[in-house]
Amino acid sequence: MAITKIAKMKLRITVVLILTTFTIVLAQQKTNNPSKSLNIPQDDVLNFYVIGDWGRYGGHHQAEVATQMDKYAAQFDPEFIISTGDNFYTNGVASTQDPQWNLSFESIYNKGGITCLWYPILGNHDYLGNPQAQIDYSKISRKWSMPDRYYTNVQKIDKNTTARFVYIDTNPFVERYHKANKYSDLALQDTAKQWKWIDSVLANSKEDWKIVVGHHPVYSSSKKHGGQPELQKKLIPLLEKYGVQMYFCGHDHDLQYQKPEGSKVDYIVSGAGSETRDMGIDKNTIFAKDISGYVAVSLTNNKAILYFIDYKGNVIYNFTRVK
Repeated sequence: MAITKIAKMKLRITVVLILTTFTIVLAQQKTNNPSKSLNIPQDDVLNFYVIGDWGRYGGHHQAEVATQMDKYAAQFDPEFIISTGDNFYTNGVASTQDPQWNLSFESIYNKGGITCLWYPILGNHDYLGNPQAQIDYSKISRKWSMPDRYYTNVQKIDKNTTARFVYIDTNPFVERYHKANKYSDLALQDTAKQWKWIDSVLANSKEDWKIVVGHHPVYSSSKKHGGQPELQKKLIPLLEKYGVQMYFCGHDHDLQYQKPEGSKVDYIVSGAGSETRDMGIDKNTIFAKDISGYVAVSLTNNKAILYFIDYKGNVIYNFTRVK
């Protein structure tokens, strides 16, 4: 039987409706996919990224991580980015004119969403080069802000709520580094002076949130490095005594959330800005994954929401910490 014109028209309309419905469903799935969207508080929130161990000329997924940081910035809008050290591999930078500034930093994190202010610290690989050059670069860069090897600043969340960030240099605290001549001017650093400074800053902090950033982990289940005994001995008592809520670090090339039983401090490893390594889990491990990525943090007056995001843009873990 021949198909009438009316039947043909009805068939076309049906096909169009099916295709339209299918397109809408796909769009909704993409929009509602929890791995591609963040449940960000809308008012009175401080958003920032934490990334570490990244500078590899864009290789080892560094460029892909940067792309996802920029994509999520459209909805997350970070006010600044924290770098947990080992900013340039393998031997830091030689000067403020070192080509790595362009090849591993400026040309990689050059999209609109990640050109905000960066607050870096030094890692052990940075000490293999010229650590002072990373401080001096702050004088010629509009987005690199590293006033000293350790420093502090305060960020405003709302008219009544503030957060104190304490950026420390953990490299001089690692005793075995002092036996290795390869670490530039490490032995010249006054560790007693820095410990006194950390104690003083935290003791006098009146801010609602207290967050400490160092390169080396206090706790870590990584097979490569793991927790640093010197920090467990001397830093933990200060974090507990002064009510620090979170400690961010890198060094181990992975993403981790560690929290010992009874601890009031959340220990977060964000050292997966490029290359990753095999890792494991231990009794303190809440989450751990050896995949390139970073951590996005939202702070409000009474809670912190942390998202662990991989180089493909998937939110692989998140948790909320009540102040």
